[in-house]
Amino acid sequence: MSTFEETMNNSRMFLTYSLAMSMLAKSAEVLAGRGADKKALSFITTGMELLADQLDEYADKKQIEEDASSALQDVLKKNGIDNPK
Repeated sequence: MSTFEETMNNSRMFLTYSLAMSMLAKSAEVLAGRGADKKALSFITTGMELLADQLDEYADKKQIEEDASSALQDVLKKNGIDNPK
């Protein structure tokens, strides 16, 4: 089983993750249209919201990391320091 981080960093794994989320959303839609129990559907939609929040948090974290890296590169460049990577 993969970690969330591994899934986000692997395009194939992320594709299957995205497809599964899309299928889950569509399935919930179909179930609702066929009279499925509203309480049961609320659990599905709550789960989907939690997964969406997880994606948002990951994207925010990555953006912060990229911004910090860019700022560091600017400081290094302004001070004539080669990138130690």
